[in-house]
Amino acid sequence: MNDEALAKDGGPGAGASTVDTRLTGSPDGRVYAAPFARVWDSLHTEIARRRMWTVVHSDEELGLLTAVWKTPLPWEIGHLTVWVRLDEYALTRVDIRSTSRTKFALPGGNRRRVQALVSSLDGQLGNRTRVRT
Repeated sequence: MNDEALAKDGGPGAGASTVDTRLTGSPDGRVYAAPFARVWDSLHTEIARRRMWTVVHSDEELGLLTAVWKTPLPWEIGHLTVWVRLDEYALTRVDIRSTSRTKFALPGGNRRRVQALVSSLDGQLGNRTRVRT
């Protein structure tokens, strides 16, 4: 079952509290002309520097990183899944999914969270490495 079907089915990430850069209507993923390892390390750095974010799974071979995020007020908790892979042109592609796990999520919170992360990643890697979205 794909992610769109899971969201419609009420599975992981159900409801409007999910933002996935791979789906239509969500913020765009990123493609960088930077080595995979540099992008991977930058992602770890960005997540580590954020207050109340914790990496819970990291598999460089699969290009899969999972983190848990929390907000202090109103209390909200969720998951962030990041996929990093090389595309057909050997450019590094980053896609992100943010899902709230609380019943009452702040509207637009996941979108802002994803946009802030990719903006920080753009800044860390340098604008010249960003190729297309």
